[in-house]
Formats: sequence, structure tokens, C-alpha cells
Amino acid sequence: RLSAVLELERSTRRQVKQALRYPIFVLVAIISAVLVVNVFVIPKFASVFAKLGADLPFLTQVLVATSNVLVNYWWSFLFVVAASIVGFRQWKKTEQGKLTWDQYKLRFPLIGPLLERITLSRFSRNFATMLAAGMPVTRALTVAGDASDNAWMGQRIRHMRAGIESGDTLLRVARHSELFTPLILQMIAVGEETGAVDTMLDNVADFYDE
Repeated sequence: RLSAVLELERSTRRQVKQALRYPIFVLVAIISAVLVVNVFVIPKFASVFAKLGADLPFLTQVLVATSNVLVNYWWSFLFVVAASIVGFRQWKKTEQGKLTWDQYKLRFPLIGPLLERITLSRFSRNFATMLAAGMPVTRALTVAGDASDNAWMGQRIRHMRAGIESGDTLLRVARHSELFTPLILQMIAVGEETGAVDTMLDNVADFYDE
């Protein structure tokens, strides 16, 4: 089962990379075009406008000013960008930084819901695998939380263990965590009634992978 899970994750990762290849290429091309226009094209127009002494519209003035900043202070721009990247990476390595970043990246337009589905799919499949192997629910929740690639969701999953230990059902603690979609909650409910939570969660994982 572990081998099958790893193969599915590898296949999903490969498909995501293939899907992102074209958008990344387009994004790089757009950024390159914007830089070329700002560094080489706009300065020539700006010199012509300066000779004519014409009053430029506000947006044109903004374009010319932006071009001047890039041409004359490109080193400062690169320094700010590099410092921001390094500072962000250092902050993300801290425990609180990782929790905050993993929470907020789930709210990004378009990308956030995709990341959420990927994380829920991984949790569902890992949790189902451990339950099918006979691992107790409380221990399985802890391991599934640790195996999550999202620190914030992993922390919430591990906190579900306390509810199970106090006598709550899996469905109740899952609903209280506010992590799971109605689909997963319905599957957990059916699984608890039929004694087949692992099978139901495997179906959920297959659905989200697709």
C-alpha cells in the first residue's frame, strides 16, 4: 500500500509539473518583454517627448518614471528583490512563519483551492492506509498530520486526536476542525456507519487526485 501511495504521489507531481510548464513559460516571456520595453524602448520615447516639450498624460509619466528607476537604479532593485527573497525564506523556516505561510497560501486565488485539494487527498490516502493496516485512529491521525505537506493543516489534524481521546466520534472532530469539505465529511459518516472508513477515504483521495 505504501508503494502504491508513493507511485500515485509521483504520478500526480509529474502531471502538475507538466501542467505548469506552459504557464511558467508564458510568465517568463511576459516579464522579459516588460523589462525589454522598460529598459530599451521607453527611454527612447522619453527623450523624444522631452525634446518636444509636450505635456504627457499621467499614465505615460508613470511609465517613464518606472523606466528611469529601472535604468538608473537597477542595482538597488535587484538588491531589494534578493533581500526580500532571502528574508522571506528565513522567516518561512521558523515554526510560526511556516504555519502562517501555509495557512495564507490556501487563500490564494486559483492556486489555494488546488493546494487544499492536494493536501486533503494526501491526508485521505495516508489516513486510509494506516487504518487499513490496523493502526489505532489516534495514532493514525498523528502520523497523517506529520505527513502533511501543509504545516497549518497538519497541526489541525493532530489536534483532532484530543477530541477522539475525549470520546468524540471521528466525524464530529473532523467537522469541528473546519478543515474538510462536505464530501470528506459525508464519506467519513458513511464509513463510520459501515465500518469502512479506509475504503471511503480512498475513494475521496482518488476523486481529488483526478
